Order: sequence, then structure tokens, then C-alpha cells
Amino acid sequence: LQLKTIADIGIIGLPNAGKSSLLAAVTNANPKIANYQFTTLNPNLGVATYDNKEITLADIPGLIEGAHEGTGLGTQFLKHIERCKSLLHLIDITNENLIESYNQVKKELQNYSSELIKKKELIVLNKIDLLEEDVVKKKIKDFSKNKKCEVLTLSTLKKNSVSKIKSKLISYAS
Repeated sequence: LQLKTIADIGIIGLPNAGKSSLLAAVTNANPKIANYQFTTLNPNLGVATYDNKEITLADIPGLIEGAHEGTGLGTQFLKHIERCKSLLHLIDITNENLIESYNQVKKELQNYSSELIKKKELIVLNKIDLLEEDVVKKKIKDFSKNKKCEVLTLSTLKKNSVSKIKSKLISYAS
């Protein structure tokens, strides 16, 4: 017997992108949050309520290069992603190369299963509170070129930013 669906939305990204912080901000879950890589070793689940609708989210542990080949616990993490209806790809906006960060995770998904990259995806650039507003705008503009899905920004420290993400989750959960 294998569990087929773990969550409506799987929160994916590199280690330390803020996946657990996002889960804690939009749900009542209390995942372990720390400023070092690989804090999350197993998926954490949380339920978000917005407009009287419930959405189950899974904080998937960070994917590293070679995850599809089993590096770290990569294949276990990728199996969890298979069991999510949609994906929220969280990227730390302070990373040097956002496109490289994005492509690294997408490559791991593709190399594991071509079905994973067919899932509905929302991209969220996180930690915008750590950069000046003009730098954030430039990074968003540069990153968003040629993306086929919506790109949003987030600061888990700002309630209006979290509310904006929660409202978007409804359309990605179905």
C-alpha cells in the first residue's frame, strides 16, 4: 500500500530557500527552522485556509545537484514531490544566479521523471526583505524573462506578502 497524494502543493527548492518558513507563515505547522542547510530531513505538512478552502502543503527537503541519482536523500525527496498535485518553487532572491538556482532544481526534477516538470508550478522569489527595493525589481525583471509560469515575491516577515501568496495557492491547489 502506497500513499498516492501527500499534498495539494509541494514547496520545492534548494536547501535554505525558506521552505519551512513559508510553511510556518501560511499554515499552523511548526517545522524546525534554522539558518543552515538540511534542517528539514522529512516533509512537513501544513494546512492553509483561505476563503473557507483548505489547502495541504508539503515542505519538501531541499534538492541538491545529483538528487535524481540518490545524492543525499534525493530520490526519497523526489518521490514525495511525485505525490503533490502542484509545485511552489521557492528561490532565495539573494542567490547570486537565480536562473541557475531555478534550473538546478528543474534539472533534478526532469532527470528523475519527466512527469514532474509537467506539474503546475508557481515560482516565488523569497527573502525580498534582505535586499534594496531597486535590486529586487531588477532581479525580478531579469529572472522573469521567458518564464512560462507566474513569478511572485515574498517576505515571510510581512503579513501582506504572506496573504498575497495564500490567495494564489487556491488556484494552484486544484
